[in-house]
Amino acid sequence: MLTAGINGFGRFGLHLLKYYLDRSNRTNLLIKYINDDTITIKDAYYSLMHDKSVSFSEHKVEIKGNLLLILTPNNTLYKIEYTNRKKKEIPWIGKPEFILECSGKSTQKSECDLYFQGNTECVLISATSWDSDATLIYGFNHQEYDKSQKVISYGSCTVNAYVPLANYFQNSYGVKDSDVNVVHNIQPYRLKDNQTLTRNFCTLEKSGPKLLDFVDSGNFNVNYTIIPYTGVSMIDFRFSLSCNFNKDDVIDNLMSACKEGVLKGLYNIDAEDVGPEIYNCTAFSSVFIREGIKVAGNNLYLPAYFDNENSVNRYYDLAQYIASQHVKK
Repeated sequence: MLTAGINGFGRFGLHLLKYYLDRSNRTNLLIKYINDDTITIKDAYYSLMHDKSVSFSEHKVEIKGNLLLILTPNNTLYKIEYTNRKKKEIPWIGKPEFILECSGKSTQKSECDLYFQGNTECVLISATSWDSDATLIYGFNHQEYDKSQKVISYGSCTVNAYVPLANYFQNSYGVKDSDVNVVHNIQPYRLKDNQTLTRNFCTLEKSGPKLLDFVDSGNFNVNYTIIPYTGVSMIDFRFSLSCNFNKDDVIDNLMSACKEGVLKGLYNIDAEDVGPEIYNCTAFSSVFIREGIKVAGNNLYLPAYFDNENSVNRYYDLAQYIASQHVKK
């Protein structure tokens, strides 16, 4: 296995550790190190024990010195060295072969230079990076990875939710234009200072046209609204398709693609809308609600839920794939 270190143990890092532990019996990664410049090991332990969204209740967790000891349900013990240092002072730099940069603070390629010491071969950024060696979206272009790409961005939660889906519709029907409406949650610690709706720029607006040759500023729009709410977020898609289509056929084909085709493991379809919270920590980039799918002319409307915090699902899949390519050497 490839040894890995996580820098950043906020919401993304916490979700990532849980997703990894739940799949640790079939992974090419061994997470041995975690660093966060503000969260201490005691803070981290408290989150592991008490977080309302990410449950580690099936694991036994202890602190021993600077180690997080985590015993999984299958009786595997993980010893993770935990440090609370500024990035340039991390004592284990150069030891892991793979850096999972999850702090949200190092999104430029130059900010990752100091990691490339000793054993380290690759850095995967958990955010959009405009100058990384590559932006790889799992289920879309992840197989384009090669070992010359040292600093890689996984895109973002919205990029992963849109790009493989849009590519599927382009290949299946042709896409004339499309919109994405995002109703995005907010971190609990920011809630008290944010009590109004906020319209924000979404990295998908710029990333979409960079990744998809049939998308540009003239036929693609993103409406991104942050709301004072901490639960699972909502994302609605509209695709104007290039050919005439039957609604039920499109839905059936989409379901088939999600269950056994090119979208398998990336998306899912549920029959009825029972609210967002059942999709907490979902393994899918987004889950469509069949009863809400509408057609107007050549426009297909797809309402969906997505746990933006748990977009670690595609980040982990990408990390796992990259690790598998190094293990082969």
